[in-house]
Amino acid sequence: MKILNKIKSDNESGKVSFISYVTAGDPDIKTTLDIMKSLANNGTDIIELGIPFSDPISDGPTIQKASERSLKKDINISKALNIVKEFRKEFSTPIIIFGYYNPFLRYGINNLMKDIKNVDANGILVVDLPPEESHQIQSSVNKHNLELVYLVAPTSTDYRIQTISNLSNSFIYLVSVTGVTGTRTNIDKNLMPFIKKLKRITKKPICVGFGISSTKHVNELKKKVNGIVIGSAIVKIIEKNLNDKREITKKISNFCKKISRACRI
Repeated sequence: MKILNKIKSDNESGKVSFISYVTAGDPDIKTTLDIMKSLANNGTDIIELGIPFSDPISDGPTIQKASERSLKKDINISKALNIVKEFRKEFSTPIIIFGYYNPFLRYGINNLMKDIKNVDANGILVVDLPPEESHQIQSSVNKHNLELVYLVAPTSTDYRIQTISNLSNSFIYLVSVTGVTGTRTNIDKNLMPFIKKLKRITKKPICVGFGISSTKHVNELKKKVNGIVIGSAIVKIIEKNLNDKREITKKISNFCKKISRACRI
C-alpha cells in the first residue's frame, strides 16, 4: 500500500505529507510531465493526476478551466495513464488517479484498474462516488492491489464516516469546506472541531484539501492532520503562465519548495 506507507513514513520523519494535484494534459502532455517531475523534485510526496471531464461538478473555476484546456487537446484516460508510464521511468512518487465516475465507467472499471496497475500508479479517487455504490470499484481496486480514496465532508454523518472508514484501504480525504475546489483566504472555523470528531471515529490517516493554498494554511493544519492536498493554487500558476511553459515549471518548483518546508512539524 504505497500511498498509505508514504504518509506513514512522512509522519514518522516529522512532516505532514504534501499532496499536489495537476490535471493531465494541461496545458499539454509534455508540460504535464515536466510539472510532475518538478513536483517530485521539489518536495511533493504524492501526486494526484486529474482526468479531465466535461462536467466537473466538484471543481471550482480554476480546475474547470484546466479540464477545458485539456479536453481541447483530446486528452483521455489512456493518454493520462501514458504520462504516468513516462514519469515512472525516473520517479517512484506515489500517484493517485483523480476523476469522475462517468468516464471511468465508460472505460470499464476492471480495464481501468488493470491499466492503472500496469503503469504503476497506486490508487484512485472517484470524486462523485458515494460509498453505497462503490462495491464494484472497491472489489476491482482490491483485486489489483490499489488504494481507493474516499471523500468526507464536514456535512458527513457519523454513520457515513464510519461506513467510509470501514470500506477504505487508504487515507480519508477531508474536504475542508462544503462546495467546490478553489483557493480561499481563511480556513473554515468549523474545520478544527470536525477534524477532532473525525479522529474519534476513524484511525485512518486524514488528509485535508479543497481551499488549501498557502503556507499559512499548512501551518494551521499540519499538527492536526496527516496530509495536506493543494490543487487550485498549482493549477492557477499554469493558467497565469500559459504563454511561457518554462515559467510554469519554475514557479511551481518555487511554490512547492515553500509548501514542503512548511510541512515540517
